[in-house]
Amino acid sequence: MAKDYRLTFGRKVANRFGALLARRGMGQNWILTTTGATSGERRDVVITPAEIEGRRYLVAPYGVTAWVRNLRSHPRATLSHGGASIRIIATEVGDEEAGRALAKYYADNRRYVAGYMDVPGDKTITDFIAAADRYPVFRADT
Repeated sequence: MAKDYRLTFGRKVANRFGALLARRGMGQNWILTTTGATSGERRDVVITPAEIEGRRYLVAPYGVTAWVRNLRSHPRATLSHGGASIRIIATEVGDEEAGRALAKYYADNRRYVAGYMDVPGDKTITDFIAAADRYPVFRADT
């Protein structure tokens, strides 16, 4: 059974450090800027996109979180890393495409998300496709 995601003090510190690195163009983290689903205000969150065949995917390893709800309401967003900002349209994908992105994300970030992603089985692509309905994935189209 997967752990529930909680924004603990340690996670807040790690997120701030990740944001600092992303703003300086270091590391694999990016800043995702969305429009709040209900407030309409700008919201920033640190994410680690998965890249497959030149396409960038935004994976929600903790399930439906605020940034997921924001993108579902307002799919236009910005990804920032260092001095670069990319305007995107986030398109939620399903099944096979989501499963491939989840598998790549899991392989690249297993250390951080293994306890939160409940993917039974041997962690094959089929297992990730079956779990795709619990972990939203968005393709970041420019």
